[in-house]
Amino acid sequence: MKTVRNILFAQLATGLALATVVWIWLGSDRAVPTLLGGLIGVVPNAFLAARLMSPRAGSSARSLLAAGWLGEIGKLAITAAMFIAVFVSLRPLYPEFLFAGYIATLLALPAGLLFDRGR
Repeated sequence: MKTVRNILFAQLATGLALATVVWIWLGSDRAVPTLLGGLIGVVPNAFLAARLMSPRAGSSARSLLAAGWLGEIGKLAITAAMFIAVFVSLRPLYPEFLFAGYIATLLALPAGLLFDRGR
């Protein structure tokens, strides 16, 4: 549970840090899509983690598998819905910054696992 929380926190911190750097360097027009891309990376992962960590998920192997499948399907649906919402509503879009924020938060997951391995 602590590892999952730390990874989600690392992803959120990565997205916020990148958006802050972009904001200081290039302004808010490009920082907003960077931050939204980071949130698109974090929110669906938090949903999946909540599904897998729920008390009902661990009651049996079958329920854990079902929670994993539903969590992953929900994660993909939330990711798609968030990308669609941003592409439809945000102007100017700056998709390179949106995807940079998204990819940075996704790369924080394996980095977080590497640092957590020693514990």
